[in-house]
Amino acid sequence: MSAVTTVPLETICKLLDLTPARISQLTSQGVIPRQERGRYEVVPVVRAYIKFLRERAVRGDVHGDDYSTHRTRLTKARADITEMERAQMENRLIPSSDVELTWNSLVSNARNRLIAIPTKVAPVVYASKNLNEIRDIIKDEIYSALDELANAEVRTINPILGNSEVTGDEEEGSDGLETASESQDK
Repeated sequence: MSAVTTVPLETICKLLDLTPARISQLTSQGVIPRQERGRYEVVPVVRAYIKFLRERAVRGDVHGDDYSTHRTRLTKARADITEMERAQMENRLIPSSDVELTWNSLVSNARNRLIAIPTKVAPVVYASKNLNEIRDIIKDEIYSALDELANAEVRTINPILGNSEVTGDEEEGSDGLETASESQDK
């Protein structure tokens, strides 16, 4: 049977790219096996360290109050907020509450316009002479309603404000929907 070959602490430090203090810490935690004082067997040490790294990766590497982890998360969160503010300033991001208000308004306007079509076109259709004229009248009214809906705009009512303050430019009571004809009236 061959004798177990051990190497000094410095060799293990170079092999694993760790400091002697970290090797001692991992040894006292039972992660890395030590053969004798200041000497280590290479294969078991490398295997144990690889196993330790795999387990740490599976756990997500978040345990306790790791200052570095929390600092990284805070930095990422700040960067994400800044990106969202920039996207909103470039009109690429609209708060979900504004989108919801706009959709509710669009659906309500579409419903009202569609319900009003029979009342609006009935007298004109009644006076029409043939089916083609009736079809054109109804079709024109439907297209008119659809055009009005197509020209609706979503405006940001509740902007994402990071470090800046509210400017007071937002209109109180606005539903976030503005049609092209309303914007031309202003």
